[in-house]
Order: sequence, then C-alpha cells, then structure tokens
Amino acid sequence: MKRAIVLSGGGSKGSYEVGVWKALRKLNIKYDIVTGTSVGALNAALMTQKTYFKAIRLWKNMCFDKVIDAEIDENKVVRSYAKNIIKGGMTVNNLKQTIDNALDLNRFYSSNINMGLITYNLKKLKPLILTKDKIPKDKLSDYLLASASCFPAFEKKEIAGTDYIDGGYFDNLPINLAIDMGADEIIAVDLKEVGKKQKVKNKDIRIITISPKNDIGSFLIFDSKMARRAMRLGFNDTFKTLNKLDGNKYTFRLNDLRKNYNRYNINLKYDEYLKIVEKLGYLFDIDDSYIYDIKKFNKLLITRFLKLKGDKAIKSTKIERLKKLFSKKYIVKYLYNQLDNKELSLIFKTEYKCALYMHTIMEEL
Repeated sequence: MKRAIVLSGGGSKGSYEVGVWKALRKLNIKYDIVTGTSVGALNAALMTQKTYFKAIRLWKNMCFDKVIDAEIDENKVVRSYAKNIIKGGMTVNNLKQTIDNALDLNRFYSSNINMGLITYNLKKLKPLILTKDKIPKDKLSDYLLASASCFPAFEKKEIAGTDYIDGGYFDNLPINLAIDMGADEIIAVDLKEVGKKQKVKNKDIRIITISPKNDIGSFLIFDSKMARRAMRLGFNDTFKTLNKLDGNKYTFRLNDLRKNYNRYNINLKYDEYLKIVEKLGYLFDIDDSYIYDIKKFNKLLITRFLKLKGDKAIKSTKIERLKKLFSKKYIVKYLYNQLDNKELSLIFKTEYKCALYMHTIMEEL
C-alpha cells in the first residue's frame, strides 16, 4: 500500500501544511508520495527531501522579503498588489532565492519519496504535470516557482520561452495526480483557497482531508507571527482529524471535553455544549491555537470573567457605555446575575447558555 500526502495551494497559508507535517511525524505516519500545487508544491519538495527542520525555520521566519522584491506597506497590502497587477504582477526574484536556498538537490533526487507538481502553460492553456523523474535538476526550482506563480498577483514564470502560471488554474488539490502515481491512501491538506479542483477520478481510494477550522489570515500576507500560528493550527487540526485530540476550533486533550460534560451534568446536547465552550473562549480572548487541558481552560474563563468590571465601573462617556452595553461578554456577565429571568433566555439564547455554563463551573469556587 502506498500513502500519498496531497498539498493544496494557498500562498502564505503554506505554513499550515508544515504544521500538518509536524503532526504526521509525531504520529509516525509515513508516506511514499507527495503531490502539490503552488505553495503545496514547494512544501512537497521539502517533504520529499525530508528536510523538516529547514522547513520549520523557513516558515517560522516567513516575511514579505522572502517572497517579493518590492517594499510592501503592511497597512496598504491590497493597494500594493493592485498597483503591480497592472504592471503584470509582483516580481518574485526573492521567492526564487528562497526556493534555491531551501532545496537540497542531492537529497531530493536520492529520496525514496516520489513527488509530483502542477503548473499551467499559459500559451497552450493547459496544465503541465510533472513527476520527480521528469524534472531536470537544473529546472527544479524554476518549475516550483512556476507552480507558485499566482498570476496576476505575481508575475508569470518563463521557462524555455514559455510562460507558466500557478497550477491552481487547473487543479489546486492534485489528488488525481497522486492516484496516477500509484497512491492507495491519501491524506489531503486543503487550504480552501481560490483555484480549480478536479473531480476525484477514483472514489474507492481512501481520502482523509485536513483543512483549517480557524481563520489563518490572507494568503497574500507573509508574516512570521501569522505563519507560526498557522503551523500550530495545522498540527492541532491533524490530531483532531485523526481523533487524537478533541475540539472544533479550539483544541483539547483527548476525552477532556466529554469528562467535563459528564462531570458537571450539563443540560445541553453535547454538540451544543461544545459550541458554548468555544464561544466563551472567543468572547474572553483565549488563544485558539494552543492545546488545552479543560480544567485550565475553565480557570482561564473564570479569571477573565471575574476581571470584567461591573456597571458602576463603566466610564461615563456615551460611546464607552454603548460599547459595554452591546459587548457580548458583558451581556453574559449581566445574564449570569439574572439566570432566573426566563424571558431573557428567550432574547439572548446563546449568551444565556454561556452564562449558565459560567455559573456551573464557578459553583466550585
């Protein structure tokens, strides 16, 4: 049996795929084939040559300078891209240099992992699909760059007189390529970004799909802080997809949520209870990219809940009063003190359930 890892395109979100790779290593899940489109092709090359720590360093330090030649005003990113689209796209010589620095040609070609990528021939208006044995050593970085040439945001890549652009114009999640290369089982990482996806040709192939459950930012913004967060979420989502951790948008140790649910005899259906727990996490600004013990998560909720200032402490300006009045966490605090008022439970259904949960976990104080 041959297992393939399939990596979609998604620009700066590619760090998420390295988080998935970290999880696969942790779980000792081996692979025989890697296919990728766009940034997925770049990560596929790193997975083929097995330079995991190089990939980690690359993405942990990701920034615009590693991709784009021009200076970018981070407060005017969209405008910067728009101005360069008119000129034919951003120049990405820096990305070429980043790719060259990341590649280890000897390790890549001597690896027992097979690799495939997709780019798009702009003249013929059809894809160019290449496997490792069809890519000359001196052209590997060129074809990787071609696959990642997100035209018109980035400039086209010319190879031997022919212009190529992002493989996402044909198939942004190259599952069929992995099947053609002999895969019997596939773990597909779908970053859910723009691009075509071909219909899977063989429905009998077992496919496990891992996708971001949280917002991991714009695919056009290259930022180390955003990349590190996406890596953590890629790791977490892989463990959750493979039933090794619990949660949806937040991540909890295996079985912690169920134990918490049973312990407090919570009067909600389990799925609704999970939504309430995670809703409270966002209301009280708990970072969604880490793995939590539910007891510590509850303590964080209680600490931040108790820090909320009461009505008497609200400043006197009308704007500040209105902000507090319509802030959902303040509504939860208000309902916490009005749990006997059933009419309010009909008006603020979700917030009332959040208040009930807070009351339940705070009874032990």
